[in-house]
Amino acid sequence: MKRILYFVIAVLFLSLMPEISFAQSNDPFDNATLKATGNTTKREKKIDRKKKVETEEVQTVTVPTQKAEPKPVVVEKAAPAIEMTISNPCDEWLDFEFVSLVGSRGSQTVKLTAKITNHNSNKRMYVGGNFIAYDSEGEEHRTGYYAGYDMLTDITVKFSLDVPGKINPSKTKVMPVISFNIDDCRIEMRNAPIDWK
Repeated sequence: MKRILYFVIAVLFLSLMPEISFAQSNDPFDNATLKATGNTTKREKKIDRKKKVETEEVQTVTVPTQKAEPKPVVVEKAAPAIEMTISNPCDEWLDFEFVSLVGSRGSQTVKLTAKITNHNSNKRMYVGGNFIAYDSEGEEHRTGYYAGYDMLTDITVKFSLDVPGKINPSKTKVMPVISFNIDDCRIEMRNAPIDWK
């Protein structure tokens, strides 16, 4: 009977006494319970601090190096080039070919050079009559000058005409309109580029 009484007293004593464990438990619930109740020993606190330092050392974060992305290349589009057009209503008997429009920056003058071919019978043709041109600033350039050429059948003749007046090289890159007569045929060129020298 004494044994039973001692056993009951021991059970009661142990149940009233806080649990103290010297064995290290790998169960995180047990450690969390002990910490929550505040019933940890100095040795367990020391072990917890050591684990905390070890986990901090292990948890070093490696940040992947990012390659610098190439910057996008901005390509500025040039303004679309305006095509030169030539109107020749007499193309069944007259060929007209634009050669050049050369400007002199110093004297601010422009000279037109072209070629014509007569497919009719031999005759004298007058080139340049009723000449009119407009520059990019809207200025009119007009003259009544013309030159006469003896045109043999199917022979190409090169000629030059001076655009009258001064033309500003910094503002006029193309001549919007150049129009003149070859005999009774009216030739018209639009957007002829000027080669400034």
